[in-house]
Amino acid sequence: MAVFQRPVLELPPFGKLEYFSAYWRGRFLLDAFQKEFDLIVRAERDGPSSAQAAAMSRLVSDVASIKSSATEPMIDVHRRSGLMPDDLAGQPGNIWKSLDPEQIEVADASYYDNGRIAILMIFGSLLNMDFAPAIETADGQFMQVLDGT
Repeated sequence: MAVFQRPVLELPPFGKLEYFSAYWRGRFLLDAFQKEFDLIVRAERDGPSSAQAAAMSRLVSDVASIKSSATEPMIDVHRRSGLMPDDLAGQPGNIWKSLDPEQIEVADASYYDNGRIAILMIFGSLLNMDFAPAIETADGQFMQVLDGT
């Protein structure tokens, strides 16, 4: 009996990806967050599209700016959820110490009506395991922070 082997791609900017049914999986390090995320790319067996690769490339090149743009909205999401870390006084960047990078999801062109590519960076909360806020980008540009609860 033959053993099924999943297709594997090595594709910039994603790196090594393994195909599952209608998505590709891998791991991805974004330097601004200093820890690997699980990576899911919504794409068929032929691999991620050039639009998905372009959106991911832009996210990678602008990740420090995206993180900076997301800091205050991330604090607001925590405030609304009643999960404010104690060490934020005068140090808004400390919000990231209460979050653990978990998953990057790269959507296909059907996510938005206009064909832009959504990329969500999802975080696990160290304050409440049921709280998973996310940074939403479109074509690699910051859009908003989602509360994810």
